[in-house]
Amino acid sequence: MAGVSSATPLVALDAVVIDTETTGLDPRKAWIVEIGAVRLVEGRLDTAASLQSRVRPPVSIPAVATGIHGIDDAAVRNAPGFADVWPKVSAFMHNGVLVGHAIAFDLAVIEREVVRVDAAWTRPRTLDTRFLAEVAEPNLADYSLDTAAAWLGVEVGARHTAFGDAVTAARIFVALVPKLRARGIRTLAE
Repeated sequence: MAGVSSATPLVALDAVVIDTETTGLDPRKAWIVEIGAVRLVEGRLDTAASLQSRVRPPVSIPAVATGIHGIDDAAVRNAPGFADVWPKVSAFMHNGVLVGHAIAFDLAVIEREVVRVDAAWTRPRTLDTRFLAEVAEPNLADYSLDTAAAWLGVEVGARHTAFGDAVTAARIFVALVPKLRARGIRTLAE
């Protein structure tokens, strides 16, 4: 990924869009069961540059979580643990800008997993498509991934899979850039 500074225009941003599926919604207790990421290259979605992996947590996946993302214990039985997945994820992120929808949750879970395996963690620069949607259109009924996608006319694919949600968030980001520009937000710093 090219160097990114605060002056980098959003329309030309190189970034990684990331999403996780987990055992629960409390980032202090959740374990990752799937991680997906896709690149934005010069502000355009590049699905060929992607990463997706199931992750075997050291706990049983609760039925309520399986009901959301469809991943159960059998689906991750032969998957690698987070310690084996993290080097690939870290290399893919390459100390760049991370984008995601409600990304604070994903970062909290990833950071907790990194700490659990005693690996190196540096909090990356991030952009939250949920927050950006709020800035671009303060009057939406809500700012869920589905609502933001519908408002922007963005195709939603493979919902509640880490890779599918990462691709949808990337499409949302690309669609938000002109709306943000109309509000005077053109660069990463703005």
